[in-house]
Amino acid sequence: MAVKWMPGLLEFSRLLKNNKKLLEQAKHSPMARYTFELIDRLYQVFALPGIRRIHPWTKAEKNRIFAIPVYKSLERGNDVVLPYQIVEKFIEKSSYRVIMEFCGCRTSYRCREYPQELGCLMMGEGSRRIKTPWVRPVSKEEAREHMKKAVEANLVPLVGKARVDNYLFGVPDEGDLFTVCFCCECCCISRIFRHLPPEERNQQFRRLEGLEIWVDAGKCKGCGTCAEHCFLKLIKIVDGKSFIPDDCRGCGRCARACPNGAIQMKLKNPLFLEQAISSIEEKVRIN
Repeated sequence: MAVKWMPGLLEFSRLLKNNKKLLEQAKHSPMARYTFELIDRLYQVFALPGIRRIHPWTKAEKNRIFAIPVYKSLERGNDVVLPYQIVEKFIEKSSYRVIMEFCGCRTSYRCREYPQELGCLMMGEGSRRIKTPWVRPVSKEEAREHMKKAVEANLVPLVGKARVDNYLFGVPDEGDLFTVCFCCECCCISRIFRHLPPEERNQQFRRLEGLEIWVDAGKCKGCGTCAEHCFLKLIKIVDGKSFIPDDCRGCGRCARACPNGAIQMKLKNPLFLEQAISSIEEKVRIN
């Protein structure tokens, strides 16, 4: 049985559960933003050689995340389902589900680009052990509806096992806390992955098998909008054109943001769904 070695970041809210005014103030406290910034700085330390392979936040054995592209013009083969059906499959399998009543990242940073009220969906028996008053248990149908709202708001689902969430929610790691984080490029804690070297980031934060992304040089004006929307800061402007490296995680934000339709995405692997589910289930149980 896993042992909790320090309180979770959100567990302090239990002290305020009978005071709605203080709970609301705590959500928007400057301390919340400072704490997320501190986590980012700590992650930079933990990502250093010699540390990153032993600290659970950066250890490959403790993390397995996929970005689910919500780009509406994603080119698909006739036998390829929509990527967000990965989330639907896990909702159907899940033994327990809770929704965070707001996004801690967007609320802390007072995000103006995306809805602050669309928080994480956590699943599995680990989610039953989350004690903050800011989560509520939901049915499978409520979980699906929440996901639809997030996708319609152009938030990118990051799904799988993220070890840092065990700390945030104060849940000892027993391999049963499944994360669906609905992320924006401007506030999300998932930006910490940019601090890992590419080869190790690619082990922990995976791209859907068979997902291709490329730049149509004839349409690209080199405006840099795509680079502004890359939450891992991987896209560069080279010789006046956008350059997307091979370690792009395929979230699709750049393709959606491009004003000239220069970035294209294609998914023609009919097995991507089963492959992603199998890969995630190597790291986390959901039922």
